[in-house]
Amino acid sequence: MSSAPRSGRQGGVTVAVLGAFGLMAEASLYDLARSPIVDKIYAADINLGRAEAILAKIPNRRKIKPVVIDLRDTAKAARVLQGAQAVLSCAWYEHNLKAMDLALALKAHYADLGGLFHTTLKQLKYDSAFEKIGRVAVLGCGSTPGITNIMAAAMAEDFDSLDTVGIYDASYDPALAEESFLPPFSIRTMMAEYEAPAPIWEHGRLKEVTAHSRAEVMDFKAPIGRVSLGAVIHSEVATLPAYFKKKGVKNLCFKIAYPDSVKRQLAVASGIGLGKSDKVKVDGVSVSPLDFLTALAVQNAQTASYVPSGPPRDFEILRVKVTGKKAGAPYEKVRDCEITPIGAIAAGTAAVGFAGSMAAIMALKGSTQFAGGAAAPESALDHALFFDEMRERKIFRMTETAAYPVA
Repeated sequence: MSSAPRSGRQGGVTVAVLGAFGLMAEASLYDLARSPIVDKIYAADINLGRAEAILAKIPNRRKIKPVVIDLRDTAKAARVLQGAQAVLSCAWYEHNLKAMDLALALKAHYADLGGLFHTTLKQLKYDSAFEKIGRVAVLGCGSTPGITNIMAAAMAEDFDSLDTVGIYDASYDPALAEESFLPPFSIRTMMAEYEAPAPIWEHGRLKEVTAHSRAEVMDFKAPIGRVSLGAVIHSEVATLPAYFKKKGVKNLCFKIAYPDSVKRQLAVASGIGLGKSDKVKVDGVSVSPLDFLTALAVQNAQTASYVPSGPPRDFEILRVKVTGKKAGAPYEKVRDCEITPIGAIAAGTAAVGFAGSMAAIMALKGSTQFAGGAAAPESALDHALFFDEMRERKIFRMTETAAYPVA
């Protein structure tokens, strides 16, 4: 990848948001619409069923143009999105490769919210294609992966060598205790996290463990409190071990704490096979159980009875814990990023969607570590400028502790 950043754009730009009327994209649209450098936003989706409900939450919605595209037809989608200088994919992670093809066809910068490990590894192979056109592709810049990757990278600068990097996600949302179940993010991702083996970096090697195993109990700020977090498949493990190679990192993992109500509902869905992709026949029609579950989730997201009433009251903490050595002595750092709602946008949604829009905006500004290529956010984005972008949005609060533990 080219090493020097491009000169940044300061206004008059057009951004295309893919999967624009899904759960996370509403926060990206909200943030992009407020940006002074963005004049026009293509809100692109294969289904505009949630368009009015989402746009009603967004100031400056006059900047947004809803359009229908199908990512399977790159040429047609590129004609619809002609003029876009950046593409932000908030679509399901399975569509990331086609979304990158679309960005290349548009000769645009690219960012997405994560590739769930295996897709991320495939996306890294696009590095030379983006370098050739002088555009930056930021792979996996949501809350985590994304914010946590840059937190970990910035924290590690204070260490001479690394032993363990732990990345944790815990949240509280009273709306999820209701009998009706509206997934807080993509049901396809949640089912994969619930069922798929979890990649971890252990003793300097990549291995897979059972989903939600290697549990750790941790205390978080109220109202989250004490929770148990387990390892799940995630993209941080796909890129950070290589980034930290020179510091000799031995162990690295991502762990999450699902609310009890969500775990129970996922257990039922998994137990009856709704996470399976292989098709089954129903009255002579072949259907994938996972596609059926996805369709139900999309339908429920458009049904008033499934949408929580009142303003969001959720709260999320992203935690990164790094241990290693500094000046020959054991050293430890823990940093928490607390996220709160903004307006009608929930904290969990804002954390993911704002990070994605920040990545797109930074690419347009030239706030990157190279002029062209594809990489994860720890390698692609200027860390200090990323934290500046976070501070501007006023929904993120960082706290950090550092200690020289007794050996």
